[in-house]
Amino acid sequence: MDPLTLAVVGGGLVFGLIVVLLLVFTGGPSASERLVEGSDVSGAVYETEGTHRVGRADPMPQLSEALRGTEFWDGIQMQLLRAGLLLRPSEAMIICTVAMCAGLTIGWLVTGQPILGILTGGLGLGAPYMYMVQRAQKRQAALTSQLPDALDMLSSALRSGYALTRGFQVVASQMHPPISEEFQRVLQEVQVGISVSEALEGLLMRSDSYDLELVVAAMQTQLTMGGNLSEVLDNIAGMIRERVRLQGEINAATSEGRMSAGILIAMPIVISLVISAINPGYLNPLFTERLGQMMLMGAGLLMVTGIIIIKKMLDIDI
Repeated sequence: MDPLTLAVVGGGLVFGLIVVLLLVFTGGPSASERLVEGSDVSGAVYETEGTHRVGRADPMPQLSEALRGTEFWDGIQMQLLRAGLLLRPSEAMIICTVAMCAGLTIGWLVTGQPILGILTGGLGLGAPYMYMVQRAQKRQAALTSQLPDALDMLSSALRSGYALTRGFQVVASQMHPPISEEFQRVLQEVQVGISVSEALEGLLMRSDSYDLELVVAAMQTQLTMGGNLSEVLDNIAGMIRERVRLQGEINAATSEGRMSAGILIAMPIVISLVISAINPGYLNPLFTERLGQMMLMGAGLLMVTGIIIIKKMLDIDI
């Protein structure tokens, strides 16, 4: 295929992907105006009155109705909630499908090899999910770093005579996202009749944070048995600050290893794509000859083994 046609087709696919992303990510209400559509896994997720008028319509209502309540559907929705993305699972699936088709077509056109096109299509399919996972991890880290200040603010509010829900309101109004969004969501759930204990369970499920689990356990104990919650929150805040400091030192010490792992994982794939684009057909024996296929399988197995080993080496639990 000549370069002009290739450029036109590739540019059209990229433009189509951008249009789909803009249609999905824009046009809806803000986080403070819209709660994500219902599922039990989020603790208490519901539509506010008028959401169907100001929000986006479900692009795949039949699929959503068929899969709602399944473990797969609930897992996607929970991951979207943890990432702070106001998307339906059906919208996330549309993005992954479009990215897969774009990667498949562009990879096939650039390299001229269907196998490499399938590989780039798989990368396109996995890229949105990896972005969602990475965003959820960053959001969880930001939530953990904000938690000590939020606990100090909540403890001060309780010492001033405020109720627990009033303390939540102070944190939601004074802190920055993501912790302000989570406490605001708890308040919205309580306002529609859900108990504070159940709203806190939903917060814990969305955040998936060990530090927040300690806080929620202390709050639930105080709600059922009473006690000096402000003193307990002060102790937990001090412990979390120390954990955050240690985690920062560990991240700094292992940053070089993580970067090296990323380079080593991406290098074979990038080099194979570059070679196929410069000299089409050069790598054909790897896919057509039995020895080449065995070499590919062995390289893939070694790469997976290396990824597991590096992950175990860099995964330090504090």
